[in-house]
Amino acid sequence: MIGRTATWLAMAFLLALAGGVQADTDGMLDGRAFSGMIGPVENPDLEDSLYFEDGHFWSHICTRCGFAPGHYKTEETAEGVRFTGTLESDSRGRFDYDGLVREDGSIHVSITWEHRRWYWTATREIAFVGEARAGVEPASIADLNRVLQSIDPDGNPMCARF
Repeated sequence: MIGRTATWLAMAFLLALAGGVQADTDGMLDGRAFSGMIGPVENPDLEDSLYFEDGHFWSHICTRCGFAPGHYKTEETAEGVRFTGTLESDSRGRFDYDGLVREDGSIHVSITWEHRRWYWTATREIAFVGEARAGVEPASIADLNRVLQSIDPDGNPMCARF
């Protein structure tokens, strides 16, 4: 038993040295916030903020439209920190985020919005482009989830876009 455990640990160590095991980078962007514009890829036209906390991320606009904070994953690359994640709404579909945070604090995110119905599926490509904000304390995930229960996206004209 001890021999097998030692062998397994030695193999895991060698794989890590060879780059075969990627470090867990979830939560790498926690505590960061970005201000910018969200909208059509060609010309994002709505002010928005993107927040990262406790392994989750959310958009100010998307939260107001009923999209719950989602988990995100990160990966360090030569260009910066790449992240992916999904924001979902029971009635408005989902946003799949694929973003890059550069060392200079800029962020560029490609977002695919998909809304499935039994008779059609709508898909739209949008973007978020922004800069890091300092000294921002995002709300807790628990507080956001409580607020989401009282939101009526249908009463918000901005949400008609999604």
